Amino acid sequence: MKPNKPNAQEKRSTLETLHTLWVPMAVGAVLLVMLAIVANLVWKDYSTALMESQTRQMELVVQSLADSIEFSLEEYLDRLDSAVAKVEANPDDKPTVAPSDTLRDLWLEDNDGSIVYRCYGITALSDVLITRSEGVSYWQYHRGDTHYLVLKKAAGKQSVCLVVDSTTLYKQLVSDIRVGTNGYVMIKNANDMVVMHPEPAQWGIQVVDGRQKLYAYKELDLTSLSELLKAQRTQDSGIRDYYSYWWTDPKLPRVHKISAFRHLDVGSSFWIVSAVVDYDDLYQPVRDSFLKMALMFSAVAVVLVLFTGMIFRLQWKNQRSVTKINDLQEVNEALEELQKSRESLAHDQRLQLMGTLTGGIAHEFNNFLTPITGYADLIMADADPESEIYDNAREISEAAEKARDVVKQISSMSRKNVETVYDAVPVESLVEHTCKLVETNCPKQVRLRQELELHGENVLGNSTQLQQVLLNICINGIHAIGVGEGSLTLRAKVVPREELAARIPEEKISDDWQSYVRVSVTDTGCGMDKDTLAHIFEPFFTTKKQGEGTGLGLALAEQIISTHRGHILAESTLGQGTTFYIYLPVLEQQRAREQVQWGVDHKLRILAADDNKKVLNLLEKDFGRFGLEVLTCSRRGEVRTLLETQPFDALAIDEGLTGGSGVEFCMSIQGKYPALTRIVMTSSPTREIVDARRHGVIDGYTLKPVSAATLLEEIRACRRSEKQK
Repeated sequence: MKPNKPNAQEKRSTLETLHTLWVPMAVGAVLLVMLAIVANLVWKDYSTALMESQTRQMELVVQSLADSIEFSLEEYLDRLDSAVAKVEANPDDKPTVAPSDTLRDLWLEDNDGSIVYRCYGITALSDVLITRSEGVSYWQYHRGDTHYLVLKKAAGKQSVCLVVDSTTLYKQLVSDIRVGTNGYVMIKNANDMVVMHPEPAQWGIQVVDGRQKLYAYKELDLTSLSELLKAQRTQDSGIRDYYSYWWTDPKLPRVHKISAFRHLDVGSSFWIVSAVVDYDDLYQPVRDSFLKMALMFSAVAVVLVLFTGMIFRLQWKNQRSVTKINDLQEVNEALEELQKSRESLAHDQRLQLMGTLTGGIAHEFNNFLTPITGYADLIMADADPESEIYDNAREISEAAEKARDVVKQISSMSRKNVETVYDAVPVESLVEHTCKLVETNCPKQVRLRQELELHGENVLGNSTQLQQVLLNICINGIHAIGVGEGSLTLRAKVVPREELAARIPEEKISDDWQSYVRVSVTDTGCGMDKDTLAHIFEPFFTTKKQGEGTGLGLALAEQIISTHRGHILAESTLGQGTTFYIYLPVLEQQRAREQVQWGVDHKLRILAADDNKKVLNLLEKDFGRFGLEVLTCSRRGEVRTLLETQPFDALAIDEGLTGGSGVEFCMSIQGKYPALTRIVMTSSPTREIVDARRHGVIDGYTLKPVSAATLLEEIRACRRSEKQK
């Protein structure tokens, strides 16, 4: 027997129960979050205090040790001065000194450095100068595993030498000091020479160079250690962490260390006392405390979860029988949503089909426009500028340019924005074209005006995006005017950088541009108060009714202007209207575009491939004007044959060439002709073309309709870029 399915009343009960349970669940979640925040704050404060306590103890150890060594050296200097005074008073007498655990002998040294007298007969080898300061020199000798610190001072024609057993002195000073598990204390002079160290082999060597020689069998990375030494030389005291090796371990493991260091005065010079500890040893108490706190937090969290679960269970049982839903209504709503989804999918498919069709139409129109613009340019080049033929050709060229702009707009709507193309945008044309588009949506009661004070200035940017910004602001202005009469005015003029600096903070303005084009849009609509004006560029903020606006238009406009290195500002008075100011840096006029000519010493040979014969015929004639040799073909096989049999400087190939794309062909010959500049002619820059240029499969691309001038300009740009690499 099959189990009974839940009826509509049971479903309604289940949903209503879930609806009522969100309160205890939310409370439990908030409590857990608050507990986690408090635990995190307590942990941070505790761990910081604990680490500071550990490092402070290390500083105290180093300070105490430095004071002890400094006191011992002063005592030895007093004995040395006493012996020197005796020798100077009676040069023929032999001085003596009372020995101790560390003071072992007294020597006399002649001018040649030879020891002529030993009070107790101590002999040592390998003298190394450690420090020289205020008439006293400090030397390091050794005999076997015993090292001696010898203090020398001149006494007439001789030098008095006080011999200190530095090995015993080091053991006495550090025997009761414990620095972590593997930690140790070492002493260096001001020039990074080891004076005392737990590893006897390192006494008297340079910290970096000496260790690299001593452990030449292992490749050492002492970069971090060198940075520590620099800090120790320049700072009287401090604590630094760094990466080095455990020198007392034959395997020389690389570890993270912490060094507490302090200078001790040696006459006018100084030595450095350093206590070194493994970072893990220092951090171990912190880690243990963290584990304890984590366990405590977990226990509290488990209790809260159990408590919340109990409430959830009780609420579920109490509300289950009374909260039901109408199953028929649920099915109807699901069917309605399904129908809406189907309609939306069909609409998206139609839009996708339209995009594909418009992309194909744009491609064909570009093929038609290429010979039109090309032959018009040829006629203008050969005709007298004062003749009627020249005027007619110019009209044809201008009409073709307008047609190309229309095709470009169609193409931009039929593809995804795979690459934002920036170019020199004439501001005057941009504003005029925007006004024409606004006119089609402008009510009769709104007067549209434009006031331009420009002289052919350009800005570097994407014309489609800039036009989108202006259109959005203009449409907002029309909506602000509403059903009453009003005016919408577009103004444009060049202003100095100082005007912008008076409106926004100086640090937000780049020093790269000294003049800006100011495009303003003024409406006589309802205006805004100061509070509203302060939020207009925030995403999702809108003053329109629900369903009439997304609140993204001005936020997107600000983002676009910002990516163009510009600024957008707004002024408004409630009841009077609003003015938006757009500042875009003027593209400095470069010298007139260089004539695309090549001298006699460089006859550029170009191979052009396109399946449109009219385009090829135009390119042959157009390149002929510049005295350049161009060969044309319409099949991939012909292109490959010509490249194999003749030398060419550049290849211009159509992306839609019969038999495969231009990018695929360039990929097939990659590396075969390294001197060949590869240009793809396309109606729009697809993702494949952009990626091919980025990865070096092609050198560049140019948009149709093409001409010899545009191709040569792209070829020269690619070659110039290649030379700069």
